[in-house]
Amino acid sequence: MRPGRLPAEIARRSRALLTVAILALSVSALAPSISRAAELEVIDSTQAPWPSIGRVNVAGFRSTSMCTGTLIAPTVVLTAAHCLHDLRTLKPFPADDVLFLAGVRRDQYAARLEAACFRTAEGFAPVKKPTLGDIQKDVGVIILKEASTLPPVPPLQLRDASALGAQTSFQSAGYRRSRRYLPTLVPACRVLGTAEESWITDCTTESGASGGPLLLETPGGLRVAGVMSARIDDNRSAIVPFSAWQDLLETLSCDPAGTTSGPALRSSLPGED
Repeated sequence: MRPGRLPAEIARRSRALLTVAILALSVSALAPSISRAAELEVIDSTQAPWPSIGRVNVAGFRSTSMCTGTLIAPTVVLTAAHCLHDLRTLKPFPADDVLFLAGVRRDQYAARLEAACFRTAEGFAPVKKPTLGDIQKDVGVIILKEASTLPPVPPLQLRDASALGAQTSFQSAGYRRSRRYLPTLVPACRVLGTAEESWITDCTTESGASGGPLLLETPGGLRVAGVMSARIDDNRSAIVPFSAWQDLLETLSCDPAGTTSGPALRSSLPGED
């Protein structure tokens, strides 16, 4: 057994316990709109983690789109699964049309990284009008052609679930269509409850910010605790929590046979044993 890896059965049990811990965050089944929207900041910085958060751009023959993604390992970008599909045809975009522009800052960027392939969570199916039930699998990873030298923003680990509570404060980052060339941040937002295994938060969002990270400050630094999936209304959004995409991190390869590269990812995460 490799250091830092859990045997399959123990990992499954850990995920089951984690699900209970996540559900314990529910302060209501689905709270009504809160009285105020969380404040929004426009970030103009070259300091970490901003160079490693960027735009997932798609430029094809018939369509273009923009979402947000996070470099979580040198060759892996985390984003929303629906960002990797043409929502008119519901077919996946060709990988050659997908580009990750890390750290976009006005007319500059930290890195231009091309996709070799991408994978989405098992059970994800794109739909034109998603419901909360569709969102729980809305997460994907882009495998890059070349490793980036930028510092990754690692995902939250299963063992950290016990630190989460109803009052835990998160940060939500993304490239909104109203601010295409500078990242925006909701610096303090929280989980209001859970619905259909998704987190309902008071992190405001809009088109373009889909796929962006829900960040949590830990003793080891910032960690990605969730992926922005959808806007519910002016005050609420739906997030795919980190517990829902642990299995996806075990299949980080372009090999059609599904060769896993989870150990390589985990060993490359800063601060991990």
